This record gives sequence, structure tokens and C-alpha cells, in this order.
Amino acid sequence: MGAWLAFTLVMIGLQVKGASDRIALDQREQHVNETEARVAAYRGSVDEHVARVERRQAVLDELVSSHFGDLEIDEDAVAESGETAVSDAERSALPESAELERLERRQIAFARRLRNAVEARTLETADAIREFGLDPLMLASQAMGGPLRPVHTATVPGGIDSEIADLEIALNQLSVMEVSLRAIPSAQPTSYGSMSSPFGLRRDPFTRGRAMHTGIDFRGTRGQGILATGPGRVIFAGWKGGYGRAIEVDHGAGVVTRYAHLSGIDVTVGQEVDRGDRIGRMGSTGRSTSTHLHYEVRINGRAVNPRPLLEADRDVLEIQSGAERRNGDTL
Repeated sequence: MGAWLAFTLVMIGLQVKGASDRIALDQREQHVNETEARVAAYRGSVDEHVARVERRQAVLDELVSSHFGDLEIDEDAVAESGETAVSDAERSALPESAELERLERRQIAFARRLRNAVEARTLETADAIREFGLDPLMLASQAMGGPLRPVHTATVPGGIDSEIADLEIALNQLSVMEVSLRAIPSAQPTSYGSMSSPFGLRRDPFTRGRAMHTGIDFRGTRGQGILATGPGRVIFAGWKGGYGRAIEVDHGAGVVTRYAHLSGIDVTVGQEVDRGDRIGRMGSTGRSTSTHLHYEVRINGRAVNPRPLLEADRDVLEIQSGAERRNGDTL
């Protein structure tokens, strides 16, 4: 009985150990199968990853083209750094992922360098607006509103998607600043003629009392050409009380110019004009003592002194000209 009982216990132990070994083997086999399935799935998605990287590059190329023209960025000089979507496990299991990782790191560096260039141009544009004697924040302020549509992204901070989002925000800020600079009327309103009355307090020519002169007067001859001082759209052309025959041009960003006491009007409401286009003729209509042009600049309805805008340095005018070329259709 003792020998039989010992034999039976040994046999049961061997059966239990065999069953445990089979279970462990099955688990290892299942883990191997799952790993192979994950690798196969990732291999199958390589084309998708490549397409995603190519779409990102297309977005970058379009942003560069629309905002910087033929701006050349030396990608070979950019350090390859940044977070990628390729994990260590995927890198080990699939050597082909190394090329995707290299491309993605290069795109991150490209987007960062481009954003730095955008921010530098934004600062340059803001400085140019200050040279005109205006506040860039005031001029670039926009009336905003609308329903909230937040953007939620499941991305790692510093990753390529995050960098592209930051780049687009920076480009939008640059666009607003450049449109504001473009809106500043900086050309002479008439080809010749000296200033006869400055902006500010003066003796009214009729009452001789103190009065505020909200523009600059330019003397000249009857019929002398009056020129648009900046690109814009005509919003008024006709008789305007004491201004006589007058023209108003909306330059965007809340900037409007007014040309008054005209003898003739050569534009119609809704017509788009460019800097230097002839829009009317000098005269002495309305509340006027003799032939001259009354020229006003208003920002958000408030009259400002036009003189600093007409006496800007050549360097500032070149920056404005560049902004005008890049934003010609955004008025």
C-alpha cells in the first residue's frame, strides 16, 4: 500500500508539472503570436506613416509659399532634434522606421526655424508701424467673436503636430501685422504743392476763433490731380457738407483717408484703388477760402496727424512695400 501510494503521488505530480509546462508554453506562444501581429500591423501601416509625413511637408510648403514666397531655408544646416511618433519598440522591431524618424525630426527642426523667421518678421513689421508714429497693437486690434471651437490634439508638446500648430498661429499674427502696415497711407496725396495748414489747433479762416483742424491742407491749382495715398476701396464719393466734394478710401485695419474740397471726382463707390492712383481733382468746394486739398487720416473713426505718415524713412517704406506685395489680396 505504501509503495502504491508513493507511485500514485509521483504520477500525479508529473501530470501536474506537465500541465503547468503546457500552460506556460501556450502563454509564450500566445505572446509571440501577439508580438508578431503587432509587428505585422505596424509594417502594414508604414505607407500610412509615410503619407502622414508627406502631408505635413505639403502643409509646411504651402505655408512657406503663401507667406514667404521663395524663401529658402537650408535644411542641411538645421539640427535634427525633437520628439517623434516612433517608439523604441517599433524602432527595434522595424528598422525601416529609422527613415520615418529622420524625416520627422527634420520637419520639427524646419518648423521651428521657420517660426523663428516668422516671429522676427513680425517684430520688424511692428517696428515699422512705430516708425509711422502709430501703435501696432492698436492698429492691429481686430473686432473678434463667434462660437467657441476649441482644438484638441493628442500630441506630445514639442512634437511635429504641435510645432505646426504654433507655426500657423505665428503666421496668422504676422499676417494681421502686415495687413495693418499695408493699410497705413504713406504716399503724397498730390504730386506737387506745399502744405498751407497743419494738423491741430488753428485760427478758423472764417470765424477767426480757435478750432481743431483734423487734417493737412495742400495748396495747388484748380484741376490738379489728387492721388490715393495707399491701396484701398472707395467708400464715399460725393458731396459731404463743409468738405464739399469729397472722397473717402478704406484701407483696412480701421484706416480711412479723406480728400476734400475737390473740383471733380474720378472714382465711384466700391472701386478699388492702388497707391498713387488718380482719384480726383483739386478745387475749392464746400467751406473753403481758395483752391486747395484738405487731406485727413482717420483710424477707427479718430483723426490722426497725417504728417508722420507722409515723412517715413525709405527703409520703412521698403518694409511696407514688401508687406503690400505679400498681402495684396487680403484687404
